[in-house]
Amino acid sequence: MSTISSSPATSPLPLTFHIIPNAHLDPVWLWDWREGLSEGLTTVTTMLDMMDEFPELTFIRGEAAIYQHIQKTSPCTFRRIRAYIEQGRWDVVGGTHIQPDSNLTSTETLCRQFEESLAYFQRELGVRPTIAWQADSFGHTAGWPGILRSFGMEGFTFTRPQEREYHLPSPMFWWDTDFGDPLLCYRQHAPWYCSERANLPEVLDTTLKGCATQPWRNAGVLMGLGNHGGGPSRRHIAELREWAAKHPGVTVKYATLHSFFRALREEELGDAARAAQVPHVQGDLGYCLRGCYSSVQKFKAHYRHAEAAVVSAEITQTLIHNALDGNAAGPAQSLDESWNALLFNAFHDILPGTSIERAMEEQMAWVGLAIHHAHKARFEAMNLLAQHVDTTVPRPADPDAPTPVPLLIWNALPVPFSGPVELETSMDYRPSWAYKDRPAEFPIELRDEAGALLPFQEIQTEHTSMPELAWRKRVVLPLEIPAFGWRVVRFGCAPAKPQFPAAQSDTSAGSLPLADADAPGTARSEYQAAPWIDGGGWGVSVPRVSPGGGTDSASAERIVIEHDSSPFFGPGGLRVRLMDDIYGSWGGMNEEPDSWQLDTLREEWALTHSKVVESGPERATLWTRWSGARSWLDLTFQAARNTPWLVVQGRLLMNERSARLQLVLPSRGDALCDMPGATALRTRRGQLPVGRWFTRHNERGDVVGVASDVLSDADFLPTETRLTLARATRYANDVPTRAEEKMWEPAVDSGELKFRLALFAGAVDPDTVVNALIHPPVAQLVTPGAPAKPALPSPGSLGSLQPAATRLLAARRTEAGGVSVRVQNRTASQADATLTLGGKATPLGKLGAQQIATRTVAAG
Repeated sequence: MSTISSSPATSPLPLTFHIIPNAHLDPVWLWDWREGLSEGLTTVTTMLDMMDEFPELTFIRGEAAIYQHIQKTSPCTFRRIRAYIEQGRWDVVGGTHIQPDSNLTSTETLCRQFEESLAYFQRELGVRPTIAWQADSFGHTAGWPGILRSFGMEGFTFTRPQEREYHLPSPMFWWDTDFGDPLLCYRQHAPWYCSERANLPEVLDTTLKGCATQPWRNAGVLMGLGNHGGGPSRRHIAELREWAAKHPGVTVKYATLHSFFRALREEELGDAARAAQVPHVQGDLGYCLRGCYSSVQKFKAHYRHAEAAVVSAEITQTLIHNALDGNAAGPAQSLDESWNALLFNAFHDILPGTSIERAMEEQMAWVGLAIHHAHKARFEAMNLLAQHVDTTVPRPADPDAPTPVPLLIWNALPVPFSGPVELETSMDYRPSWAYKDRPAEFPIELRDEAGALLPFQEIQTEHTSMPELAWRKRVVLPLEIPAFGWRVVRFGCAPAKPQFPAAQSDTSAGSLPLADADAPGTARSEYQAAPWIDGGGWGVSVPRVSPGGGTDSASAERIVIEHDSSPFFGPGGLRVRLMDDIYGSWGGMNEEPDSWQLDTLREEWALTHSKVVESGPERATLWTRWSGARSWLDLTFQAARNTPWLVVQGRLLMNERSARLQLVLPSRGDALCDMPGATALRTRRGQLPVGRWFTRHNERGDVVGVASDVLSDADFLPTETRLTLARATRYANDVPTRAEEKMWEPAVDSGELKFRLALFAGAVDPDTVVNALIHPPVAQLVTPGAPAKPALPSPGSLGSLQPAATRLLAARRTEAGGVSVRVQNRTASQADATLTLGGKATPLGKLGAQQIATRTVAAG
């Protein structure tokens, strides 16, 4: 929800037009990254030549990625840039690696855009920009001003959303933050960030007309060809001179973004009466081009997995090396390339899925590199930790019997973990032939650090080969792990199957029997019964499937989910619908209502199969299949002991065109959504970005919460939420196209897509649920052995962060050997944060509501 204060009064001229030459450059869009970076060098070289030719000309350029490419490939051009910076004619703006999407990334990715790039600009160019710049990003989250203020940004200028998409009472306004430090913003009167070759006089006329309704004496005007680079042309310069000569009452001068904002502060805000007229805006600055919130979901999922992997690996590596660096065999695995991949691929035509197919495939490969480096860094750090923890295993009585396997389980979160953990290992180097054809009888056991038996439930291994053999075993067990801490579990053969007493908290599962009235002689399928699971306060049940493959009820397409014995969503239940969506990558280019209010139903998918696939005291799992005419969706529900949320694993086989698949969840009221940097209240329908979680209410007024590892787009209707699972549009396309048209053009997201959800009620902290989805404990097989010095206890912990509602965004080593941490207060009131490392507590200071702070603490 956005709120805007009243419009300012008008006042007569004189006016000053600040002409801001620029050249918007998409490093990836209708071309690949090689062409984009090469054009960056060409554009910059051209602009430097133009500045030599026209001594009055200025130019702005952001994006550290472009400067880094120029510095590496053309040092002489880089030196020319520095010379014009020193003259004040070349303005380094933005402070980011590229111009990122600000709706779909994580908070830390946006923070790292500024942290890395501002440091680079200061180090290599001797400047630190204070004016943020987003020419073409598709709307801005409510947390964006808080992130900008956290990194010293004093102003922000943008052009999307345009006036036709989002009305503002004034081109200049204050954008309020949750913690009370507003950001001065400016959106020019003309609707676009570029000039065509022949429309500059029209842009100037539009600006003059807009100024007539405003009291401000200063107006910013962007000038220059763009999208594939470009910049101001000689014709632009000539036309600007002609227009200025025809309008002697307007002072027209070349400017930079920094000089323009200085003029706003000095001439507009310097007068108390005029300053009081500057309106305030709260909440989101959106929405526009809404199709991009779900286009190319396979890339979005891949990117989010990479974000989670890199952040978790960096925290793991930092904490372990901080404690044991003097004992490491070498330096920690660098994650610089991983972060470069995340920063570059946050670009607003990559992550939103609006680039050509070939480019999207190349960017997928780049992001995959980040994931591999993150996994390698975590692997090496956990091996270092294992060397200092007792991982010895007992010698078996039979000298020819296999020893147990030690597994190190690591919790990278700053709060303790309590919940189910999955472990799998080989029980011997070869299968146990004594248990051939009866592998379920093979006895196994798990023991903790003190040698005590741990309760567990045996589950299906990750493979399904050689089912007649007892070789690898997989279990789920409840485990408590300290904050920033670890456990060691020994997994091995047992003399006999251990027996654990039943408890009231055990999960359960079953199937209601088939009715006697079923037609005699009909072949009965394993999917015909009516299965159910129960655990952790959650229950899931399915309408009975009849022998003919249909269902015996009008509610066939629904599944019933209960929490604390009451319908979670109300009487409606969950549904799956395929809707017509003829619009291209961006959705409606002109915010056509039917591009973001998708109400034309193509198919109501039927629940055709269901089966309990896991049953035991620790976890119950129910698999369901939902089928359409050409595609199908598997939803697997997991209820775990003492776990206050219900996990839903989704696997979609998509074979559609010009369509959007939606998971329909009965719910109502305003939607509170997690977003980068803050939370936002959504009060109207439409395809909207929803971050990692959102909450609404059911008809009883109880909170209905949904968290996801990768999904990011929902439509909030009065009585239901439609969560987008996939969108079958075309690559880099803005032409409405029906399913039967241009069949040779590939549809995005054909094939298999996966996601995870968690459903939760009001008593659960949403961030805790998300952490369980994206940062679960990691188990790693380690080599048995006595601990090296310094020996660490197990269970053990390297620290903690308090209070629990303070989110750890990042932790990494500094060049001086300390630890730099970034935290965010996730509450609506002020909080005092304290970080403890190595037994030493360090106050991080007072943080306002949703405020982000970066602090450096001494090594320890």
